[in-house]
Amino acid sequence: MRARSIILIAAAGLIAGAAGYGFYRYQHGGAAVAGETLPAGLEMSGLDGKPHRFEEWRGKLLLVNFWATWCTPCLHEIPQLVKMQKQYAARGLQIVGPAVDDPDAVRSMQGPLGINYPVLTGSPDSMIDIMEKLGNGPGGLPFSILVSADGQILARQSGEFTPAELTQLVEAHLPASAAP
Repeated sequence: MRARSIILIAAAGLIAGAAGYGFYRYQHGGAAVAGETLPAGLEMSGLDGKPHRFEEWRGKLLLVNFWATWCTPCLHEIPQLVKMQKQYAARGLQIVGPAVDDPDAVRSMQGPLGINYPVLTGSPDSMIDIMEKLGNGPGGLPFSILVSADGQILARQSGEFTPAELTQLVEAHLPASAAP
């Protein structure tokens, strides 16, 4: 009977560990792997209909933030992103906001939200495919990745950043500001 109890306890431990790891992966959209590079050729349209690829921002610290007009946490996070773009653009930060939404709905919100960075759109299927390629298997929003100037994925975030988290993450990867 004692051996059976040990086996049951060990099995329960393995199941709990696997469930914990699965929940961690779900929450974090898949942790960035050292040396993982942003996939080439991911293309979306700007609100003007012109195609854009993430490669056009190579050389900058790139924060890609997937959002939607119907996503309350996304809308709550956008003012912080606007502030970050304004504050850190001169030091090399570029925020890009792919919207998993109808382009007309996005256009109607862009002005009221004061978005000061490029907003991209695409078909729902293409956006979900791109998010999956970037590590967001569950497809939750908001979803962000931080990419180094040379295209290395530095971090992923499933869910809304707190202002402190976002500031700390960006400042940790930008060059020091020049002295006045």
